[in-house]
Amino acid sequence: MMNITTSYVDMYNRIHTKTHATVGKIKDLIENEDISASDELYTFLKEIEDTFRRNKISAFTDIATYRIDLLSSRIALDQRVPQKSHQLEKAMALIPDITKTVHEALRPIENRINESRVIIKELISQAYDSNMVQYHEATNFSDFINALWRLLLNHDNFKTKATTVSQSITNNDILYILAEEVHPGKKPAPKKVVG
Repeated sequence: MMNITTSYVDMYNRIHTKTHATVGKIKDLIENEDISASDELYTFLKEIEDTFRRNKISAFTDIATYRIDLLSSRIALDQRVPQKSHQLEKAMALIPDITKTVHEALRPIENRINESRVIIKELISQAYDSNMVQYHEATNFSDFINALWRLLLNHDNFKTKATTVSQSITNNDILYILAEEVHPGKKPAPKKVVG
């Protein structure tokens, strides 16, 4: 996987999607009494553990514990217990705790992304309202997004909030969110006037 995250958004999306898809697949395998469910779960746990460890997410220790528990289920202590059913029962029993741990580990990242998105939307709206943002079709969109971020970081009206965002998420995340929020030639929806 990666050494250190280059994007919280990317890491969040990958882990969230992988967890949902893999857990669903493993549950299906268990229901069909397919012993490969144990291997699938072990591989999934190893990947999540590695990603969490490399990105300094402390839940990697919990994930490692689940992986060890699963590994120990492969050795039946009592020879009268069928090994296959023991492994499948253990895998099924671990799934709720695993999904809860992953969800709780991702929650602070999700909150950080969402809070940054709100601030970025506000900054973009203020920049448009001040007529500081003008996209021309001849402009490369990537260059435009980079220039917009530099403007937000350096302009006195925006730099305090922009700096807060830059301390919360990676530069790649910021550029990604800016690109999502800014559409060439489209001004953000006007603020609703209550009255």
